[in-house]
Amino acid sequence: MNPTQTSVQALSKSIEQTASSVLRDYYELTKPGITQMVALTTLTGYYVAIPTSFIDYVGISGNWIHFVLTMIGTVAISAGSCVFNHIAERKEDAMMKRTATRPLPSGSITVSQAAVFGSVLTALGAVMLLNVNIVTFLLAILTWLVYVVVYTPLKKRSTLSLLIGGIPGALPFAGGWTAVRGTLEVEAWSFFAILFFWQLPHFLALSWMYRHDYRDGGFVMHAVNDRTGRSVAVQAVVYSVLTLVTFIVPFLLDLAGLVYMLGALGLGIWLCIESIQFLHRPQHRSARRLLLTSYAALMGVLVLLIIDKV
Repeated sequence: MNPTQTSVQALSKSIEQTASSVLRDYYELTKPGITQMVALTTLTGYYVAIPTSFIDYVGISGNWIHFVLTMIGTVAISAGSCVFNHIAERKEDAMMKRTATRPLPSGSITVSQAAVFGSVLTALGAVMLLNVNIVTFLLAILTWLVYVVVYTPLKKRSTLSLLIGGIPGALPFAGGWTAVRGTLEVEAWSFFAILFFWQLPHFLALSWMYRHDYRDGGFVMHAVNDRTGRSVAVQAVVYSVLTLVTFIVPFLLDLAGLVYMLGALGLGIWLCIESIQFLHRPQHRSARRLLLTSYAALMGVLVLLIIDKV
């Protein structure tokens, strides 16, 4: 192989690596964990709302397009809000070890580039959801506004951000239902309640694990001012019990059968047990166990709703 060929291959490899790195950075701006949860909950809400079998429903071309518009539109608006959250919190992220290497604090992506990316995602999602129905579109816009305009700045001002932040996180689950039914029925609110209360013990555990980082970033949270962790743990127990109650509601509304009921009850009890363990011994390890259990409990409930749909 001559030197020219070697140089060309080296340049090609360098370009590929750079492109891959840039794509990863833009992907990270969408907060993949949040975006994936939005996708899963929207999918579940949509699926349960379908009055027939999913196969029969998507067998109709118009319905298939409707489903795709709902999923991509909801995920795009959620991702767009996450990008603007990154922009708003870039200085705070730079002060915390856990987030200092994110694309904006590290300088791998500029603020203007992120703003264009977030705007494109938001506009794309809005246009798609306008073609789903007005209720789902408005829910998505409300999600964006509460997350970016209310929740993000409130995190540095008040512990109420814990509750306010639960609203945009829970609305996509309801949005999945409204995409099919077109109205905010009690079933949609039951889905909203599941995600709203589930987020509270989940984030309380997370905030306790990274309380020193949040303190360095200047965020006002219960964990930052709770030296023993007892107050945070008590709240986690209360919200875990409320989450357990919301897990049961879909069965009471005849959205799922006995298999769901038994499984959801078991998952809710497991979440409560781990929160009590956290209260008994508020340490990083017990908080992490509660955090991981919350993930497992939510995933379990979503799967059970799908497989045991009435």
